[in-house]
Amino acid sequence: MFFNARKNGYDAGDGPVRYLDGSSLARPLNAPRPQMVIMAAFVLVAAIIGGVFLFNVIDNVSHSAERAQATMEQNLARPASMESLPNLASLVGLDVEGIKAAFAEAGWSIADKGALSGDTSGKIDLIKLPADVSEAQALVMYSNVSGLSAADATLLLNGSWQFTAEPGDYTDMRVKYADFSSGSVEAAVQTAIASEGFDPATAGEVGVDESGNTFLEGTVAVGDDTYHWRVSAIGLSSVYDVKGLPETAVYVGIRLYA
Repeated sequence: MFFNARKNGYDAGDGPVRYLDGSSLARPLNAPRPQMVIMAAFVLVAAIIGGVFLFNVIDNVSHSAERAQATMEQNLARPASMESLPNLASLVGLDVEGIKAAFAEAGWSIADKGALSGDTSGKIDLIKLPADVSEAQALVMYSNVSGLSAADATLLLNGSWQFTAEPGDYTDMRVKYADFSSGSVEAAVQTAIASEGFDPATAGEVGVDESGNTFLEGTVAVGDDTYHWRVSAIGLSSVYDVKGLPETAVYVGIRLYA
């Protein structure tokens, strides 16, 4: 069967049939040399970037625990002398501003946790800031210590303490802190007693309360009045659930009350 152009409504005309030049389609499919050089450069750069990224990922995964341990040890190496604890007996009779002034005179950077949290009970709640930690950081970190890593927990706790006092005449004062240097609960109690200048001869026998705290309590004369003191300590792991902290770390509480 033949196709008749005229019969089917097409007029092919009497001229010659024209064909498009297809020689360009027969050329080799190779990019020009300058473009090949540029493409090779891009591939090389991409390979280098990918290699560096992969190395960093593998390095971070395989050495993250070592870095965290090194950071924690560096935080624990910061000086945190027991001389940086407030002497509670010297604060007897002072009002809120007097206590803050005494802390400022000692050269301590203090965050007023009670005021910043909007507490209107009149209770004093002050935090001594450790080195390299801002007020905003400390308040956020103190709100969830158990949620911190060991590195962040030691950054916060080594060199800081929390001071609280009941409203009124401030004859019920407490300071709480972490002791990373004494090595045991019993030693931490003795260190706290010595730092406060309490006379251990006024204390009774070592006791253990219902919460597992090892404690000693005695009396101290301030002016014409006699006040009671109590120093208690327990393993830090019993207070904060932070993995990786030294097993010898201790949580200490000192109380002075009438």
